[in-house]
Amino acid sequence: MLAIKPFILLLLLGIASLCLYAQNRPVLVRSPDTLRIKIDTLKTAIVTATLRPRIKRDTIEYNTENTRLHPNALVEELLGRFPGMQIDSYGNITYNGEKIQRLLVDGEDIFGSDPTIVTRNFGADKIAKVQVLDRRSDHTIFTGIDDGTRTKTINLVLKGSAKDGYFGKVEAGGNKDGYYNSNGALAAFRNREQITILGQASNTGIVGFSSNAGGSPSQVIFLSNMDPLGTSAGTGIPSFDAAGLHYANTWNGSGNHVMVNCQYNHYFTRPVTTTESWQTEANRLYGQYQQSNSINQQGQQLAYGVYDWASSPNSAVKLVLSGNNSQAQNQFEATDIGNFNDTLLNESRRTIQDKVSYQRIAGEISWRIRIGHQIGRTFSVSSGITKMDNSTHGYLYSLNSYYQSGTIESIDTVDQRKVITSHSLTYTGHIAYTEPLWKDAFFGMEYNLRIITDAPMTSTFNRGDGKYLQQIDSLSSHIKTQSINQRATFELQGKTQALNYIVGFDWIWYKYYQGNLLVDSISHLNSIDFAPRVGFSYAINSFSRLSFEYDGSPQRVSPGQLQPIINNSDPLHLTIGNPALKPGLEHDFSLEFSRLKTWLLNLKLNLRLIDNGISTKTTTDTLGRQISQPINVNGAHSAVLNFSLNRRLLGIDAGLDFAGTYGHTLNYVNADLSHNDAFTAGTGLSLNKYVPDKFSLLVKTNLTYFEQSSSINPAAPVRYWMQDHSGAITLFLIKNYELNTNATYTWHQKTASFHANTSVLFWNAYFGRNFLHNKLTARFLFNNILNKNAGITRTNTANINIESSTNILGHYWMVSATYHFDKKFKK
Repeated sequence: MLAIKPFILLLLLGIASLCLYAQNRPVLVRSPDTLRIKIDTLKTAIVTATLRPRIKRDTIEYNTENTRLHPNALVEELLGRFPGMQIDSYGNITYNGEKIQRLLVDGEDIFGSDPTIVTRNFGADKIAKVQVLDRRSDHTIFTGIDDGTRTKTINLVLKGSAKDGYFGKVEAGGNKDGYYNSNGALAAFRNREQITILGQASNTGIVGFSSNAGGSPSQVIFLSNMDPLGTSAGTGIPSFDAAGLHYANTWNGSGNHVMVNCQYNHYFTRPVTTTESWQTEANRLYGQYQQSNSINQQGQQLAYGVYDWASSPNSAVKLVLSGNNSQAQNQFEATDIGNFNDTLLNESRRTIQDKVSYQRIAGEISWRIRIGHQIGRTFSVSSGITKMDNSTHGYLYSLNSYYQSGTIESIDTVDQRKVITSHSLTYTGHIAYTEPLWKDAFFGMEYNLRIITDAPMTSTFNRGDGKYLQQIDSLSSHIKTQSINQRATFELQGKTQALNYIVGFDWIWYKYYQGNLLVDSISHLNSIDFAPRVGFSYAINSFSRLSFEYDGSPQRVSPGQLQPIINNSDPLHLTIGNPALKPGLEHDFSLEFSRLKTWLLNLKLNLRLIDNGISTKTTTDTLGRQISQPINVNGAHSAVLNFSLNRRLLGIDAGLDFAGTYGHTLNYVNADLSHNDAFTAGTGLSLNKYVPDKFSLLVKTNLTYFEQSSSINPAAPVRYWMQDHSGAITLFLIKNYELNTNATYTWHQKTASFHANTSVLFWNAYFGRNFLHNKLTARFLFNNILNKNAGITRTNTANINIESSTNILGHYWMVSATYHFDKKFKK
């Protein structure tokens, strides 16, 4: 059941043997010069062996000033050497099981939430320190009032020598079959002034600003449009063109600062996806099988700017402006088949085509002043406005057949035109005051107001007159909405030499109004919530830390959940609103302990309890047609445990991790309330070895067990094992030459629903040669050598289990050249 392919074991053993041989091969010392080289190599090994983090209050810091890597090594390769840091083939970074959401350079946010923009373009030799922290929101930093928002962030501190010049790269690659990837990056720094310019064009599935050396795509950096007609079949093999500009500067201390990010991108893909899902019901399983393909393209422009002005030592003004515009065009085709326990119920063939437009512009101005001469007594006020316009114009055609006892009972056809629009205005404002109480402690009060107005409209037209002008009232709506969210915050914050603490609570008033302009009806929703918040972080010493947080927050009801209008873009799966829906309340507890000494240990436990949570009621008729509606339930809860242990053993950085999750959810299946229990337990082992000028080795293996059961059908549990193994080795045995091979093997066990094991071996390799004193690198790349489809995923939600497979790029080769430049500014 847990068998690992024999050739995988042989591959890993062969790699390990080769590395041990390369590390321990004899060195012939013939002259003092040769002896000096040997001694220098030993010194480098000693420096890299002391790459250990230190705890500075809420920040974990690595000193990388003297770390030695191979020529042209990128930040991603540097981060991959840190104990507890994991980077997948897409560039996603996790630290002790938590995903890194932001990456800063000297505290500046470069292009938002895609870390690969920096990790796959900036040279590792420019980095002096790497800091890992839970970054507070910009609102908290400005007002001093903690809103409880935390973002797992990496901050790269540049070396002083990197802040007086410019550096970057230009890369181009292609082959005779028409595949290409080209990108360029320029970064310039002078003291606290920085500018970054990026450009990229690729049709090899790389989405974002990254190198093609690894043969794997990076994260999507664009904001995909919310398409209510659901016209995307998956990711596919995108063609992507993009350009970006970042500028930031700080002067006269830290109070005067400007930062601007601008982006343009265009995205085109043709995904082909197969999806199989099984829903557990009382005494039966409802299975659905879908084959779909789509053509999706989108162009987008984004701009974001911040200006901070300190008019005096006691006063500061902050101005934030942002906007984006995107246009998308989509075509979608799908065939759906539904059955009860392998008995055919229905068949549907659908085509959808639409155009989606989205515009957003926002601005906010804030002012803060220190009252008197006492540090910590401040008053701040802000006001902002956001305008959003979203529209979808499309056509839906669906031919649906329904069966009884293997014969067709009925056939219906849907041929409609859809127009869906939304024009919203959001007004925000806040008033905050902080008062010092004793040394390093203060009391804060804040009032926040958010008002959102909208008039969403859904119009559905039948083709009965041949021109799609006959409106269908039951599938059309035009409503006017207004929501008012008021929040009053009271909190105590403080710190000692080793302890940071916060105690506070929020009173939240929420009011929602909805008026139906077609049938002259009105509905209201009012709620008052009390949300306490407690947290502390205690630095036991420079290598140990203990932290605890509790946060209560409401589950908000969206207008789409309240609106009782059917969305029939998928005629077999209809959704309706619930005007009686009420907000829920979440209670989140978090406990974390870190000890970073000889053994690097991290333990984190999260617990979530939900009162009056928002779930789903799904009703399935005898022909397999489903209607879903949001509904309130009580008793949902979940727990997550993450444990990691890292240490250098026999010259190898070894890591052991364990993750366990348990979730109890509730949802209605027809008239029955289903209690669903899901349990996941997984363990992983990683080995990381780097010897300068010889080789780099990384081996990771993970085993995971999943089990799910439902109270409405205890006889149909879902249980299976999963494996995920990967290995990568890069050899530098010959000066100026580089040889890399990397492979990922995934395996999912068959279940009662999914009748076959799935296994994929994804294997890449490249060969590189450096010229011109390592400034020019030529590479010959082999991607997906075995021509396997690695786009297979499984998801499990409540009593529904889904397995999907989407197309990815097959095997290909590519020749590329990269030129690196690094210049100092003239004095």
